[in-house]
Amino acid sequence: MPPLAQLVELQEPAIRAAANAGVPYILPSEFGPDPFAVQLVEENELLIAKKRIRDLIESIGVSSWISIAVGPWLDAGLNQGLWGIEPKTRKATIWRGADAKVNTATISHTAEAVAAVLSLPEAELAKYKNKAVYTPFQRATGTTDADWDIKTRDVNEVAREYEDKISQGDGVAPFVKFFITHFLEGHGGDFNHKVHSTELEKLEQLGLHKEDLVQAIKVALQ
Repeated sequence: MPPLAQLVELQEPAIRAAANAGVPYILPSEFGPDPFAVQLVEENELLIAKKRIRDLIESIGVSSWISIAVGPWLDAGLNQGLWGIEPKTRKATIWRGADAKVNTATISHTAEAVAAVLSLPEAELAKYKNKAVYTPFQRATGTTDADWDIKTRDVNEVAREYEDKISQGDGVAPFVKFFITHFLEGHGGDFNHKVHSTELEKLEQLGLHKEDLVQAIKVALQ
């Protein structure tokens, strides 16, 4: 996997160029969790790097950033086993102590959200200046508990493992941490309370559809 924190920083020249050209809005690489989830941001280098980009845009003072908050990508993380589920081997890990609700979306749904936001009239789009737009496995696979190897692990034990691996330069461990920390209570993985129903309806009228979790999982497993 690529070192995403470093890749995020590659946006800096483009942001400065956009400012020089007087571009009013920038959608940086902000397709993920709530950018204002302070604890979640502070614990993940990827999110720290994203904040540096937002801060840069604000410090230049020409453009405004817009974040598309969707949570960790469902399909991308599923295919890489980052949800604690390995579909091909039918293995699953329950992280004891990491059981908070989490918002998620597929990559295609995220693209729909971007298109809908950019289709808003200027007066509506201006509301999102320097803000975020917040937008069952066995049923999808036709299996039961008996078909799966399910184990439970204490999240603190898992955390020690990924922190050790991160310190050793492991490329996958930061992604494991990224997903697990979303499930920690109070870290900000659940931002449903920030969703404005009226604003969401406007985006739905512009083509943003409601995702079906089971159907999204089926598509991701194809």
